[in-house]
Amino acid sequence: MDQSYQTNRQKIIFCGDAGVGKTSIINSIMGQKFSEEYEPSIGVDFFSKTVRYIGHLIKLQIWDSAGQEKFKSLIPNYIRGSAIIFLIFDVSQKETYDHLNEWLNFITNIENGGLIIIVGNKIDLKDTREVNSEEAEKYCKDKKYDYFEVSAKDGTNIDNMLYSSLAGLPVFNTLNGENIPKENIIKDLLQENLDSFRAQSFENGNNGNNNIDNNNNISDINNIDKINNNGLFNPDKNKKKRKCLC
Repeated sequence: MDQSYQTNRQKIIFCGDAGVGKTSIINSIMGQKFSEEYEPSIGVDFFSKTVRYIGHLIKLQIWDSAGQEKFKSLIPNYIRGSAIIFLIFDVSQKETYDHLNEWLNFITNIENGGLIIIVGNKIDLKDTREVNSEEAEKYCKDKKYDYFEVSAKDGTNIDNMLYSSLAGLPVFNTLNGENIPKENIIKDLLQENLDSFRAQSFENGNNGNNNIDNNNNISDINNIDKINNNGLFNPDKNKKKRKCLC
């Protein structure tokens, strides 16, 4: 690793109902191949990922929380001090969307300083979709939270979700020493980390297609201007339905 890089640490946690795809999203972020097998998380799992940004290393401490009610008492310890809290729901299961208010109350009663990002997962399940983009986008706009739609299965919009969210953290003002437009920070993050994502995908047997070189994936920095204000990116409509709930 380049010795000129300095290290910064950011704590991130993924929350939401069981089966919404929290672990699958994290696996996609980590460059791991998508699994069709659904295994519910037990307690809280930990992942670590290092991101490069113009001469600095940002170490992400990523916590994956179980969505089952019996494990909910464990989550507050991991929410506290989080820089970003990703709240995930399944666009093909309206019940998980209806639980967002409950989750938001739970989170904000524990941590008021973290950046809360709402994410609708499984947009590849178009035939069984129960929550439309307009409804979710309006809900998040009214609540003043950023909203992203992703597919952990095919990698759609995962990179944009991660790097756009990271770009909203105060640490970048410290690193830059001045106010840099968020769009520029996103582009720099994508530019510096694309190659490492591609290499990681190859190492995990994905032939470089997970998170990289996907026509529906905003990893291509040339497509950054195609995203709307809430981070939505219109995916291809010709995707197959999947079976698992992960």
